[in-house]
Order: sequence, then C-alpha cells, then structure tokens
Amino acid sequence: MIETNQELYTQRLLALPIIQSIEDLSTRTRLPASLISQYLGDNSRYYFNIHHKKKTGGMRSINSPNRQLKALQRWILKNILEKLKPSRYAKGFIPKLNLLDNAQPHAGNQYVLKIDFKDFFPSIEANKVYSIFRAVGYSKKISYYLTSICTLKGYLPQGAPSSPYLSNLVCIRIDHRIGRYCDKYALIYTRYADDISISGNQLSSIKKSWLIIKMIISEEGFIINKSKELLSGPRSSRIVTGLVTNPTIGIGRKKYNHYRKEIFNLKRNGSMSHIEKITGILSFVKSVDIKRYEQLKKYYETI
Repeated sequence: MIETNQELYTQRLLALPIIQSIEDLSTRTRLPASLISQYLGDNSRYYFNIHHKKKTGGMRSINSPNRQLKALQRWILKNILEKLKPSRYAKGFIPKLNLLDNAQPHAGNQYVLKIDFKDFFPSIEANKVYSIFRAVGYSKKISYYLTSICTLKGYLPQGAPSSPYLSNLVCIRIDHRIGRYCDKYALIYTRYADDISISGNQLSSIKKSWLIIKMIISEEGFIINKSKELLSGPRSSRIVTGLVTNPTIGIGRKKYNHYRKEIFNLKRNGSMSHIEKITGILSFVKSVDIKRYEQLKKYYETI
C-alpha cells in the first residue's frame, strides 16, 4: 500500500528518505532487493555470537550481524535514525557526547542514586522498534522491513550498529516520564544507555524518587538490575558512569592510581600493542579529566 499524503509529509518534514517499496530500499542502499529480502523475517542465521568478559564477572554474549546486514543497519542508522532526536536526558550513544556530558549535570550534588537496567537490549522488543518507524511516517510494510533488518528474534541485538541509537529513541517515553518527575522535585536525571543517574541535595526527595522511578521503569517494560542499585551521600564518593562528581568531576584518585600503575606495567613490557594501550588510556582520560591527563602524561614521559 502506498503511503498516505500525511505519511509522506512526515518523512519529508524530517528529511528522511522516501521509501515505498523494497525496490526503493534497494536503490537507496545500493544492495540487491533479493539480498535485502533474505533479512526479512527470521534472520538469525545471519548472526554469530561473540563472548566478552564482563568487568563484574561472567560473560556477555554479543550477536554480531554478517557484513551485508551490518551495512544495511549502518545505512538505516545514518540516513534515518540519526536524523531523529533522542530526549535531552539521554547522554550515551549520541555523537559528540561522552561520559563527561553524562556526569557534568550531577556535579556537586550531595546525593546520587544509580539504577541499572537488566538485559537492556534484549528487553527492547521489535514492536517498540516498529512503532518508531511508523511514528516517523513509514507505511506498515516498510516499517516491518526496517524493523526486521534491525532486530533479531523479536528484540534488539546488542551487536548491531543500529541498536544503540534505536534504544535511545525507544526510551524517549521513559526518559520524559522520569525527567518530568525529577524536574518537578529539583532533581537531576540523566541516562547513559542502561545506566540511570538521579542526583539532588535533599535525601528525602531522592528516597521518594527511588520508589516512583522503580514504578515507571516497571510500567515501561524494563527490569532493574538490583545488584547495581546504589545511593551515595556526602560521606562517600558520588560516582556517575565511572566519574567522581565531588568535589570536582574527574576520574578520581583511585582510578588515577590504577591507570598510573597500568601505564608503568605496559611501558615496562615495551611492545607496540602495549604502547597503543597506553595511548588509549591517555586519550580516554583526556576526554574526561584534563588535570589527571596532564599528570599521567607527565608521568609517562618521565618513565
């Protein structure tokens, strides 16, 4: 069925590519329609599993698509998804934003509440992804095509390049619900992927928000990782996505000492791959903590 005038108007208004058939998608992506058709419906045979160790222990399974499917997902990401704006509370998976942008709004606040989603990507079902494409003007048929390409067995696969940005778009509703509540009670809310941070200066407000936010998360179909719930106060370091927010934002003394020791051990090894790891450490620290970066750089140069 051809899109209605309203659907086409919405696509043009958002500067999205007009796609009315699989042939249109083929022309725009420069991939054969027969190839694209393979990825509609059950496409599990085009993924392979990669296992990574979690920092907290255990293994994480990553579903990685094959080269052609990944190319399709990247095209959708660049030409459709990145033209749509996530909520202002979302700080992860967004070009030009990093961990510092997520921690900065919480700087100096006396209390920080951290809540983490359990199985974040698998908990985002295909029907929510489908709703995103329908909402921006694509027909039911095209929305089904795009959803099939971007999902695996009815959910977002963690290894697909389109999944992170899609997760932000799906979370617009939950972001606005939590964000509006926090704005009302002088609390700060940010979300970096599956990591929620709430901060403020009134313990009673933080504790009350804990209950309300748990309810909102449940109503939106997400599950809380109870092992990662944490409320920090004035007598402890307040940490937001790995960065200390008091008295100033940065990696903190503990993480600084860890990186200093790691640089020493890597430098002693002296191999090219270890030099690259040191460069990576310095690059990361520079992006979030200039003062500690200068200290680590100076230390590296002296040894």
